[in-house]
Amino acid sequence: GAALAAPPAGLHPVSIAPPSAEGAPKEVSVLADLPAVKIVAITLRGGTSLAEHTAPVPVTIQAAHGSATLTVAGASTPLGQGAFVVLDPNTPHTVTPVGDAPVTVLVHHHK
Repeated sequence: GAALAAPPAGLHPVSIAPPSAEGAPKEVSVLADLPAVKIVAITLRGGTSLAEHTAPVPVTIQAAHGSATLTVAGASTPLGQGAFVVLDPNTPHTVTPVGDAPVTVLVHHHK
Protein backbone atom coordinates (compact mmCIF):
# COMPACT_ATOMS: atom_id res chain seq x y z
CA GLY A 1 0.00 0.00 0.00
CA ALA A 2 0.89 3.64 -0.25
CA ALA A 3 2.86 5.25 2.55
CA LEU A 4 0.75 7.28 4.96
CA ALA A 5 1.19 11.01 4.55
CA ALA A 6 2.29 13.05 7.54
CA PRO A 7 -0.70 14.63 9.34
CA PRO A 8 -1.44 18.27 8.55
CA ALA A 9 0.03 20.92 10.84
CA GLY A 10 -2.12 21.32 13.94
CA LEU A 11 -3.42 17.72 13.86
CA HIS A 12 -2.07 15.32 16.49
CA PRO A 13 -3.43 11.77 15.93
CA VAL A 14 -3.68 9.69 19.11
CA SER A 15 -4.64 6.02 19.25
CA ILE A 16 -5.15 3.60 22.12
CA ALA A 17 -5.07 -0.18 21.74
CA PRO A 18 -7.25 -2.45 23.88
CA PRO A 19 -5.30 -3.56 26.97
CA SER A 20 -3.92 -7.07 27.15
CA ALA A 21 -4.65 -9.16 30.23
CA GLU A 22 -0.89 -9.54 30.77
CA GLY A 23 1.22 -6.77 32.23
CA ALA A 24 1.84 -4.68 35.30
CA PRO A 25 -1.08 -4.06 37.73
CA LYS A 26 -0.84 -0.34 36.84
CA GLU A 27 0.61 0.80 33.52
CA VAL A 28 0.88 4.51 32.63
CA SER A 29 1.79 5.85 29.19
CA VAL A 30 1.81 9.42 27.88
CA LEU A 31 -0.01 9.53 24.52
CA ALA A 32 0.43 13.26 23.87
CA ASP A 33 2.06 16.19 25.67
CA LEU A 34 0.95 19.36 23.90
CA PRO A 35 0.83 23.02 24.95
CA ALA A 36 -2.90 22.89 25.82
CA VAL A 37 -3.35 19.29 27.03
CA LYS A 38 -1.45 16.23 28.22
CA ILE A 39 -3.18 12.91 27.50
CA VAL A 40 -2.23 9.88 29.61
CA ALA A 41 -3.50 6.30 29.30
CA ILE A 42 -3.67 4.38 32.58
CA THR A 43 -4.35 0.64 32.40
CA LEU A 44 -5.40 -1.12 35.61
CA ARG A 45 -5.32 -4.93 35.81
CA GLY A 46 -6.55 -7.53 38.29
CA GLY A 47 -8.84 -5.14 40.14
CA THR A 48 -5.99 -2.71 40.94
CA SER A 49 -7.35 0.73 41.89
CA LEU A 50 -5.86 4.20 41.66
CA ALA A 51 -5.67 5.44 45.23
CA GLU A 52 -7.20 8.81 46.05
CA HIS A 53 -5.22 11.61 44.39
CA THR A 54 -5.69 15.09 42.92
CA ALA A 55 -4.51 16.99 39.84
CA PRO A 56 -3.55 20.68 39.96
CA VAL A 57 -5.41 21.34 36.68
CA PRO A 58 -8.88 20.39 35.37
CA VAL A 59 -8.94 16.82 34.05
CA THR A 60 -11.26 14.80 31.84
CA ILE A 61 -11.32 11.07 32.65
CA GLN A 62 -12.75 8.66 30.05
CA ALA A 63 -13.06 4.88 30.13
CA ALA A 64 -11.46 3.98 26.78
CA HIS A 65 -11.58 0.20 27.27
CA GLY A 66 -13.51 -1.58 30.01
CA SER A 67 -15.48 -0.04 32.86
CA ALA A 68 -14.51 1.70 36.08
CA THR A 69 -16.03 3.51 39.03
CA LEU A 70 -14.95 7.04 39.89
CA THR A 71 -15.37 8.09 43.53
CA VAL A 72 -15.39 11.74 44.62
CA ALA A 73 -16.26 12.81 48.18
CA GLY A 74 -17.74 9.38 48.92
CA ALA A 75 -20.06 9.47 45.88
CA SER A 76 -19.48 6.87 43.16
CA THR A 77 -20.02 7.53 39.46
CA PRO A 78 -19.96 4.66 36.95
CA LEU A 79 -17.64 5.09 33.98
CA GLY A 80 -18.87 2.65 31.36
CA GLN A 81 -16.76 2.25 28.23
CA GLY A 82 -16.81 5.58 26.39
CA ALA A 83 -18.24 7.55 29.33
CA PHE A 84 -16.29 10.48 30.70
CA VAL A 85 -16.32 13.04 33.49
CA VAL A 86 -14.67 16.41 34.03
CA LEU A 87 -13.08 17.24 37.41
CA ASP A 88 -12.18 20.66 38.73
CA PRO A 89 -8.56 21.22 39.82
CA ASN A 90 -7.55 19.71 43.17
CA THR A 91 -10.59 17.39 43.37
CA PRO A 92 -9.67 14.23 45.34
CA HIS A 93 -10.77 11.12 43.42
CA THR A 94 -10.21 7.37 43.12
CA VAL A 95 -10.63 5.10 40.08
CA THR A 96 -11.62 1.44 40.60
CA PRO A 97 -12.05 -1.12 37.80
CA VAL A 98 -15.33 -3.00 37.59
CA GLY A 99 -14.39 -6.66 38.08
CA ASP A 100 -11.01 -8.19 37.26
CA ALA A 101 -10.89 -7.40 33.52
CA PRO A 102 -8.30 -4.79 32.54
CA VAL A 103 -9.55 -1.22 32.13
CA THR A 104 -7.83 1.67 30.38
CA VAL A 105 -8.80 5.22 31.25
CA LEU A 106 -7.66 8.28 29.32
CA VAL A 107 -6.84 11.30 31.43
CA HIS A 108 -6.70 14.68 29.71
CA HIS A 109 -4.78 17.22 31.84
CA HIS A 110 -6.01 20.62 30.62
CA LYS A 111 -3.14 23.10 30.85
